Amino acid sequence: MRAKLALWLRAQIDFVGFETKADIGTFVLNVVLVAVALATATYLMFAAILASLGLLPYPFGTALRFGGLTTILIAASVTALLAWLIGAAIRELSLSRAEFERLSRLDPLSGLLNRRAFTDTLAETKISGFFVLFDVDRFKAVNDTHGHAVGDAVIVAVAEELQRVFTPAHIVARFGGEEFAVVICGNDRGDCCLLVEEARRSVAARRIETGEGTISVTLSAGIADHMPQRPFTSVFEAADRALYLAKSFGRDRAIHEDESDELLAPSRRVAAGGRRR
Repeated sequence: MRAKLALWLRAQIDFVGFETKADIGTFVLNVVLVAVALATATYLMFAAILASLGLLPYPFGTALRFGGLTTILIAASVTALLAWLIGAAIRELSLSRAEFERLSRLDPLSGLLNRRAFTDTLAETKISGFFVLFDVDRFKAVNDTHGHAVGDAVIVAVAEELQRVFTPAHIVARFGGEEFAVVICGNDRGDCCLLVEEARRSVAARRIETGEGTISVTLSAGIADHMPQRPFTSVFEAADRALYLAKSFGRDRAIHEDESDELLAPSRRVAAGGRRR
């Protein structure tokens, strides 16, 4: 009996979800009804046994009326209080867990998705479109010249511009450091290039305050075709290679993976896998 009751309570908790106070009320009502039914059945059983043994101090009918009503009132009130406290506690725990899970998917500085959440979202949604890898040009020089606080302000400003340009239909994330990633939904390459250029112009036009005045930064971008059947490692490598070329050819520009063979001279193809700054 105890095991069945525990299973029933778990089922009620899982079913309700405790997203709102109304969910707590539903849980309380269900628990009270079950508790009252069990308490009443138990009282009636013992009253009948005592009556058959002649041990009831008053007639069985009186016991049913008075004792039954008392049992119902006590069981209902005590169970309702306990169930409400339990439901409220579970709701608080559920909200805290949901908030923790949400924050664990976000980059704490930019507020964008972090790399893990970004790749998980791609795996879950099977999006077709374009993968864009953005990198802030000469970011190390910003940190070295103006300090890391200004560097953080640059990251925040870039994130805000990317979120403004790329609506929630697309996926925007901070990959780490000064690197950002975007998946643009849709197969129109022209639209993709327009969005990337708008993002680059918006970032270049943004002014970031420093102790000595304002500064601005530019973005370089590498673009690769993203299809569900194409492994993400291949997509990332293509975008990273295109980004390296954008850096090599003067920064502040975007290059699609199809342009790599045209722009990369044979003597420099080995160097394309090197680190960029």
